[in-house]
Amino acid sequence: MSARKIVRPWFNRHLLLGAVAWLLYALPAGPAAATGVNQDAVAKVVRLNKEARQFYDAMEFTLAEKSLKKALEIGEAAALGDHVVMAGTHGNLGVLYATGIKNEDQALFHFKKALELRPDYVPSKEMSSPEVKDLYQRARSELDTGAGTASVPDTTGPSTSSQGQLRCPAPGVARAGSSLKLRCVADGALPATEVIVYFRSGEGSFRSRKMSTESTLDGSPSWGTQLPSEATSGEQLFLYFEAHNRQGEVMSSVGSADNPTLVGIRSGGAMGTSPGGGGDTDVEGEGESAHGAGGPWWLGLGLGSGYGYAGKSGPEGYKGRIRTGDYVAGRAPAPLGQVSPEVGYLLTPKLSLSVQGRLQYLPQTSSRTANGAIAFLARLLYFTSGETVRFYFGAVVGGGNGFRLQITGLHTTDGKVVSDTVRGGPVIFGGAGGLSVGLSDSWSWIVETNVLAGAPDFSMVADLNTGIRVRL
Repeated sequence: MSARKIVRPWFNRHLLLGAVAWLLYALPAGPAAATGVNQDAVAKVVRLNKEARQFYDAMEFTLAEKSLKKALEIGEAAALGDHVVMAGTHGNLGVLYATGIKNEDQALFHFKKALELRPDYVPSKEMSSPEVKDLYQRARSELDTGAGTASVPDTTGPSTSSQGQLRCPAPGVARAGSSLKLRCVADGALPATEVIVYFRSGEGSFRSRKMSTESTLDGSPSWGTQLPSEATSGEQLFLYFEAHNRQGEVMSSVGSADNPTLVGIRSGGAMGTSPGGGGDTDVEGEGESAHGAGGPWWLGLGLGSGYGYAGKSGPEGYKGRIRTGDYVAGRAPAPLGQVSPEVGYLLTPKLSLSVQGRLQYLPQTSSRTANGAIAFLARLLYFTSGETVRFYFGAVVGGGNGFRLQITGLHTTDGKVVSDTVRGGPVIFGGAGGLSVGLSDSWSWIVETNVLAGAPDFSMVADLNTGIRVRL
């Protein structure tokens, strides 16, 4: 086994890029919503910091440095000034130079810049690297004593030795039974027509998968793919990558069948968190993109209303008192609406099981009519792949009071004009579908519909809800 493979797990455990966690946790409290702030530039800077963290974890320090410098260029061009993402990026460069590239002058320079922009900047309280602690304290002391920020020449330019090479950072550890996102970039000119990843779980033969072409913020060639969950079904995963030209010749490779990259597999409950507090930094599975880097549990809260079909069971409150022939089954609304709290659990990165409440409120038109309905729905949902937007659909079954539609303009046998409700239920079944838009690592905005039928009192309703979800 190479020295790199021996050292790498120690680095992943003790020298993670912990300042990224400070940047992401501080972001909601910063001036991101201030008038005039270029939100698109902020999002690009955050994305490049995440990209740098992936490269850092894979010990691709030159690529991490490139991503962080590009983040600073974007922030400066957008005049982000002392925005928290700029301080965080300088702090990340300080960590990188302190522990990865080993350049104390550069580390001091960037720690000072981070502190000048945001005096409350701290790398991570749980950061276990002595180099980071020492250089950060030196930077703070020099600023306090008036030493200021020296101009440090940039001596860490792009390496010419890796021009035209394929770089494919892989996690040191993956979660058992989860899909695994992989990415390759070209460090320099690499006119490859395709990149292929070869993988096997434990013993057996290698399988291959063609990686899709992706774009990076700095325009470098990039390829990505998602390995299926069965790839992480064993105790170890072996990988190697090849870039091919049009003739099928290998132009560059990372590893080989005889010397593959090793990824350890751990059970779902055994994944640790990084010292930086950023969660599972060793693996970015399919369910852990912008849609949520938290754990398998999630909470949701939605608001909505519905419209449906009022069945032949007829009005509830004035049952037997409506003039013959006055009520006819047909379309009807479900005003005013319902609140839909939900708790769910991700069985796999694409499959979740949840329980959703349907707490419906109706304006009560008389003492005879119901003012709402309460039901609970079990939902099995399947999610598509996606970085920011994911669609989902599934089956629904539940019960309670059922649901209610409202009918107006009914004539009673004693000559009154009344409104009443028609129930569907108490058993409910149907389907669900919607989309989830990632707002951050943990929060998502959702728009969805439940199409429900009730039994034995048959009626139907289509609810349209919108709300938020958060991964725990």
